[in-house]
Amino acid sequence: MLKWTTQDLMKHRSEPLHLKETLDLKADLMQRDPEILDVSPIAVDGYVSFDDGDFLVSATLGGKLVIPSTRSLTPVDWPLDFTFSEVYVSPTTDKEKYEEGQLLIDLDGDEIDLVAAIADHILLSIPMQVLTPQEAQDGDMPTGDDWAVMGEETYEAQRKAEGGNNAFAKLKDLFPDSDNQ
Repeated sequence: MLKWTTQDLMKHRSEPLHLKETLDLKADLMQRDPEILDVSPIAVDGYVSFDDGDFLVSATLGGKLVIPSTRSLTPVDWPLDFTFSEVYVSPTTDKEKYEEGQLLIDLDGDEIDLVAAIADHILLSIPMQVLTPQEAQDGDMPTGDDWAVMGEETYEAQRKAEGGNNAFAKLKDLFPDSDNQ
């Protein structure tokens, strides 16, 4: 699978190691994030290169997650199509030579396991807000008996129309003789 010793990867000094594989990460991802409902096989296409004691990884991931809408919990097909890059650095590496914000990972031992990195990047790619196409188009919020979900703009407009918080306005009349204190 996508696991090598650093000695094996050093053999690719002159030409990067091309990796192209399909991974079944469904069980791992669903265990790590119980909100994930399904995971398609993940296509991985990338390169690992050796440069001055460090290993540079760039991989493009493709596949699909099924995750619940954050508004209605309706299952949503969420496509995965992104590239990530990481640099595995040795303890003697001068980290200042890399750009700020570049992901540097300290080599711990003599193995590089990209499966764990791929699963981490998939989990990090899940957005905070997931909507079905219908929810994104309509902008309708869920409602029920005596309750409704509303956006911040709607809430502010309703509050201004009501003249502030009516619950506290009613309390003002509770002690009429204490107004001047």
